[in-house]
Amino acid sequence: MGFEKQLSWRRCLALVLVGAWNAEAVSMGTFPYEFLHPANIFVTFMYYALQLLIIEDLYSRFKLSYRDLFLIGILFGLLEEGVLTLTFYIPVTEWLKPGYGRILGINTVWATFLTFFHATYTVTLTFLIIDRFFPRNRGPLLNRRAYALILSYLLVLYIGNPIHVAFTVMPSQLHFNFKPKIEAILIVAFLIVILMFTVASRIRKSSYRSYTTVSLPQQSINQRALISDACIILLMSAAWFLPYMHNYEGFPETIALLYSVSLATLGPLAFSWYLKRSGGVNEKRLTIITASLVSFYMSLSVYCYFLSHDYISMFIIAVTFILELELVFKRPLLLSSPSLIRGTISLLKVNRGKNKRKPLTNRDNRASQPPNS
Repeated sequence: MGFEKQLSWRRCLALVLVGAWNAEAVSMGTFPYEFLHPANIFVTFMYYALQLLIIEDLYSRFKLSYRDLFLIGILFGLLEEGVLTLTFYIPVTEWLKPGYGRILGINTVWATFLTFFHATYTVTLTFLIIDRFFPRNRGPLLNRRAYALILSYLLVLYIGNPIHVAFTVMPSQLHFNFKPKIEAILIVAFLIVILMFTVASRIRKSSYRSYTTVSLPQQSINQRALISDACIILLMSAAWFLPYMHNYEGFPETIALLYSVSLATLGPLAFSWYLKRSGGVNEKRLTIITASLVSFYMSLSVYCYFLSHDYISMFIIAVTFILELELVFKRPLLLSSPSLIRGTISLLKVNRGKNKRKPLTNRDNRASQPPNS
């Protein structure tokens, strides 16, 4: 029993580290050497860690599926970008052309991209990676006291950070006090409420499942199907990221919005239909899908750090690329080396003083547009 509890918390530690790292450092939202800054530890990292712990508790307590996690990820994106950091409403950013895709005070193209980015990469991919290496927790993880402490901390962040952004960060960047439009706030609040009810409904249905019903069938899948899975994931990833990387150049605003919404909603539905029609899902298939998502995302990050001439960060991301593939394929070679961890931390310390580079995503309103090839 003690071993199971220790394994459970190892899983939780891996979950929050992978989730926060993939959402920030890999996307270049927060650079690797910035993770050691106290403000990022107590705000950025703790925000991801606490949110992911809550999701892990719901995931294990109510036996949620990956489809449920994707819906929770959409809610995660709305809360982070629409409430915590206010990036949905900022009228001028370095990533967007002034007014591009702006409707009723919301940067609709940016909001769509970033919401589904969190749903896919921050939440769903994180659990896909961790599930391949660690056994799934069975039963509740957090008690009432833990929930009270976590929600209190998050409440402070949800109140304090928007005030800091609106009255400190934005005036220094835009040179005037920034205040989101009331209609924009109401629209985002409406979407959050709708998602909360949807997630609650899914949780209620999931709670009636037994653990045996969520175990994966082990039917054989031929090699051709696995290759097809990898190719489809890579093509969908390219279709999602490449227009964004080039600032939707040549896309009229309405077309860019329709493209993003259609790909984000119809893409997963079509892929789910394809999986059912081609033999269903088993562990081997999930491993290939997860590895394909990790490979595209990490390779893109390594490439962007290379273009930014930030070679130390590029090396750190390349190492974490290998580490995450080790988790996916259950082959912990570098993971079992303490000297690697110490070396990575020393690299982070050396690189802390370097100038900031251009990020893949502009979630914190720093330098935003990645260099085009």
